[in-house]
Amino acid sequence: MKKLILSLTIVSLLIFPLGAAALTQSQQESLPAVSTEEVHGNVPAQTNAAQAMTPAVHALVLAMTENHLDYDPSDSEFLWTSLYYMLSLYGQMDERAEFTDDTMILPSEMVRDYAAALYPDVAQLPEIPAPISQRIAYFASDDSYHLARGDEALIQVTVDDTQTQDNGQVILSGRMTALEDGSTLYTFQSTLSPRDTMFGFIIDSLTISA
Repeated sequence: MKKLILSLTIVSLLIFPLGAAALTQSQQESLPAVSTEEVHGNVPAQTNAAQAMTPAVHALVLAMTENHLDYDPSDSEFLWTSLYYMLSLYGQMDERAEFTDDTMILPSEMVRDYAAALYPDVAQLPEIPAPISQRIAYFASDDSYHLARGDEALIQVTVDDTQTQDNGQVILSGRMTALEDGSTLYTFQSTLSPRDTMFGFIIDSLTISA
């Protein structure tokens, strides 16, 4: 059983902007067809929905606000941008990750594990689009992904309210704040559904406001 120990208050990584810390063109290789149905495992039993899904919510909010993207799981740029944020922010805590000075190397199984928490309607991961291809690349030789690493920054993710619906869905409401001065950067609300994946849930929808 794969396990993640996640905290609602985190020291996260500031993602490189497009064009920075780029992976070279020669590193880009075609992706295999990867199904989210192949994902197995789940978070520790004592981890609740808010703790388990903080990485996914955090990544989606950052992808949308930092890149001016709408929530659209069918858009490959949105999919890979938010997945890149999630892997960059939280992949370092996964024992399967390997590191060089400027690159994080992740097995494709791990990438599928994280993707399964984000996209309810995406059965396969599409090709990495050009806008994000400088920050993440697939290597068929060892079935791995290489991610450009970023600088450290302090961001706090707080879930203020959790509501469990009769149908089993969970609604999370919260905010992202700057640790330096405690100011609220964004508020969010996300709807989750239980799913047999590493994180135990999948995001059905997410809205944000400044």
